[in-house]
Amino acid sequence: MLDALNGMLERDPTVVVLAAAFLCGALIGAERELRGHAGQLRVCVIVCVAAAGFADLVVSEVERSNWGNGFGAIAQGVGFLGAGLILRDGMTVRGLSSAATLWAVAVIGTAAGARDVVLAAALTLLALLVNVVLRPVSRWISRHQFERDASDPP
Repeated sequence: MLDALNGMLERDPTVVVLAAAFLCGALIGAERELRGHAGQLRVCVIVCVAAAGFADLVVSEVERSNWGNGFGAIAQGVGFLGAGLILRDGMTVRGLSSAATLWAVAVIGTAAGARDVVLAAALTLLALLVNVVLRPVSRWISRHQFERDASDPP
């Protein structure tokens, strides 16, 4: 299967990387949508595909020594979008995991656009594991921390 993917990448890399970015962004966005979080399906797909498109342009049109400038621009742009997801309400801050997920989606798209579809797939799997598997662990730690703080002497 990897040989077939490499063959497709050699023939028409843009179509392959955009399709891979679409799929990866859709997987992460669907998880966000199912849980009712900001940074849902369409946002994740658009950010992932746009980052892949920018990275594809950088890889195909810019000298390798200047790729960092293009990739940095992607990170800066998605950082601006992510900042819009973070809300502060008194002592509570919401949206950090959504902003981080959006940043991860941009990295996944950038990896796909840079022709590293295997890295994009691995990063997608890791992002899903973090958002799905670590959520109950995080809740357990929060409950445990609260119980321990309540039992500590003043």
